[in-house]
Order: sequence, then structure tokens, then C-alpha cells
Amino acid sequence: MHRRIALAVVIALGLPLAATAAERMTDEQVKKHIQDIDGGFDTWKQALEKSNLDDAVITSAERTIKVKDFLKDFEKSIDAVKDRFRPDYAATPEVLTLLRRGSDVELRNRRQGLTPDSAWVALAAKLSTLAHAYAVAWPIEDMNARPSRLNDGELAAKVEQMEQAAKRLRDDSEKAAKANKAIDKPSRESLKAAVQQIEQMAKGVRSRIKDDMPASVEVGQLFAQTGRVKDTLAKLSLSSAVQSSWQGVESGTEVLARAFDLPRP
Repeated sequence: MHRRIALAVVIALGLPLAATAAERMTDEQVKKHIQDIDGGFDTWKQALEKSNLDDAVITSAERTIKVKDFLKDFEKSIDAVKDRFRPDYAATPEVLTLLRRGSDVELRNRRQGLTPDSAWVALAAKLSTLAHAYAVAWPIEDMNARPSRLNDGELAAKVEQMEQAAKRLRDDSEKAAKANKAIDKPSRESLKAAVQQIEQMAKGVRSRIKDDMPASVEVGQLFAQTGRVKDTLAKLSLSSAVQSSWQGVESGTEVLARAFDLPRP
């Protein structure tokens, strides 16, 4: 029995392999993209003005809209996102309003079989990228759509909580492993080192996020490590205190999985 548990720990704590992760847009990239949307809107608006389409009135079963008024509201939505987007606030409600305005145009074109001009096609592509950064489908058709993004400062704070949970896990798992006479000292030390590695990897991910650097590879490596530790803890069946501290680590992986569009380990 003693030997079997030791072997399980060694196998489960092998070197982690990085999962394939989608690169998350950093705050600086999103800010630049919002500026690009602003420029794309100006180009589209000018194209409408040249064709005198900005004076048009759009009538539907639900309402009548003056194109000039719609364009003013569209521009206000862009300005609101530009003004309110910051490291600790992703301006999600403002982004949702902007994406809904863009979706109104895109869906009208599609439903009526209209061929949009190049200016709108370019702007719609930028709006689609912004929608992806907020984990929402483009164009938005669902009235219950809820964009989701944590900006760099918000995400870094969540990862720091994961680091603290890993520290608690290290202490709790070491204590529980010592109380289990079937787990030998090398296995206990391997488990401790593996949990410490989670803490160090999370710290590295947090640092990269705060510095506006890509972190997809590092997140993939962190997930590989947490997956291995999770399997080991399940095999060892340690105390409820260990499971409680592990929940803090898992909460961090859940947040990172959403941010980087990865399956949780």
C-alpha cells in the first residue's frame, strides 16, 4: 500500500505539458481596438454622408429611425466606451450598448439581403473582434446576452487570490499528508513542491497580465500543473481542509479559463 501511494504521487506530478490556449486581448490592445472602431465609424459615416444616406429615415414594424439620430447615438456609445474603459473597469455595459447598435445595422443588412459597402464591412469586422474579446456572439441577437471580460487589474487580482489559495493548500496538504502514515516522506515533499509550483506559476501569470504581456502559454502550463495536482489529491483522499483550500485554486482556474477561452483542468 505504501509503495502504491508513493508511485501514484510520482506519476501524477510529472512535468506539466502546456495546453493550447487562445491569446487574450490585453487592455492596451482593447484600447487600441476601440480607437480603430472610432476611426472605422468616421469612415462609415462619411460614406453615408457622401451618398446622402445620413438623411434617410428607416421605418420598420417596431419604429421609425432617423439615420442622423442613430449615428449620433452610435458615436456617443463609442465615446462612452473610450471614456470609461480602464484597468480596473472593463466598461462592459457600455460595450454591450455599442455592440447592440452595431448589431442593429448588421442584422438589418442580413435580414433584408442588403449588400453593405466596404466601410461597413470593415467596421463590422472590428466590432466582431470586440465582441469576441468580451465573450459574446456577433451580431448580438439574444436580448439576454451578457458580455464578460475582466480587465488586466481585475484579472490580476483574481490570480493573486489563486496564489494565496495555493499557499493555504501547501500547508493544509502537507499537514494532512504527514498524518497519513501510508504516505512516505519523498511523496510528501513531491506534493509540496508541486503545490508550490502552482503558486509560482500563478505569480508569473499575474505579472504578465499586469505588464500587458501575452500569457496564453503560461496559463496553459499552469493548467497542466493544477490538473496533475488535482489528480494526485484525489488519489490520496486527504482531509476536508485540503479540499476547501483546493476550491480557491479551482476558482482561479475558472476565471482564467473564461479569460483565455480554455477548458478548465
